[in-house]
Amino acid sequence: MNAPFQMFNNNTAQTLPMLHSHNLFSMGREIRILHEGEEYRLRLTRNNRLILTK
Repeated sequence: MNAPFQMFNNNTAQTLPMLHSHNLFSMGREIRILHEGEEYRLRLTRNNRLILTK
């Protein structure tokens, strides 16, 4: 089983998590993100570009 993210080392002291878009969009082409009480939508376009809207 794959984790929803992996740790990415960018050759600095900081290690960042990396999320794979195929995991995020496994149930559709749009997801909702709740951030500080506000809802955002992340959409995958026909051209495989990402659009984030409030």
